[in-house]
Amino acid sequence: MSKKILIFGGTGAIGFSIAKKIIKEGYTPILISRNEEELVNKSKEINCEYEICDVLEQDQIDQISNKHADTVFGLAYCVGSINLKPLKITKDTDFIESFKINTLGAINVIKSNTESLAKNNGSILLFSTIAVQQGFTNHSVVSSSKGAIEGLTMSLAAEFAPKIRVNCIAPSLTDSKMSQKMVSNESIRKAIENMHPIPKIGQGEDFGDLSSFLLSEKNSWITGQIFHIDGGRSTLRLKA
Repeated sequence: MSKKILIFGGTGAIGFSIAKKIIKEGYTPILISRNEEELVNKSKEINCEYEICDVLEQDQIDQISNKHADTVFGLAYCVGSINLKPLKITKDTDFIESFKINTLGAINVIKSNTESLAKNNGSILLFSTIAVQQGFTNHSVVSSSKGAIEGLTMSLAAEFAPKIRVNCIAPSLTDSKMSQKMVSNESIRKAIENMHPIPKIGQGEDFGDLSSFLLSEKNSWITGQIFHIDGGRSTLRLKA
């Protein structure tokens, strides 16, 4: 039986890195995204299946879950959004839309695949952000929704044990479509790089190995953890 890993946001830098690694471990990645053109191109690159899905549409989520029922061994939710602005100019809709994409989407895809994951002693991998625990200015919108992801990780790890393992990775800024406004400016990019003890912007490939391990059956005893892949920024200070 094919052991499938559903990767929501599978055409992004992190999601596609996971797919490239997990396929080498003998699993079958299913790339899932809204963008059909990107899905076609990426799936051809590694010769894998893909599904078109908007995570805000429950019927589309359920259709994928039903199609791959009983064969899902892992689920990675790499979908996300970045909305940076001072609190004083935010609107309710900023927080609502961020919560829908970053948090509610994850909740709905997990609910739709829980039965299959439990049957196969599967694994769930979610993604937060360094901004949840560090406290960055203008990050109230994304920190709120991604902070909920960390809480969700802990709650579901307890609720689903011992059948399903649930973990989370909290990255620092990573080179992706979402971050292009920041990383495309050379002076801004350099300044952000220098904020990290290992001075660089994260790359999708930085996440592949750990993500692949956490999603695989090699990970038999790790659950309820938040892993920081951030060049040391969340924990280290190089200057007194």
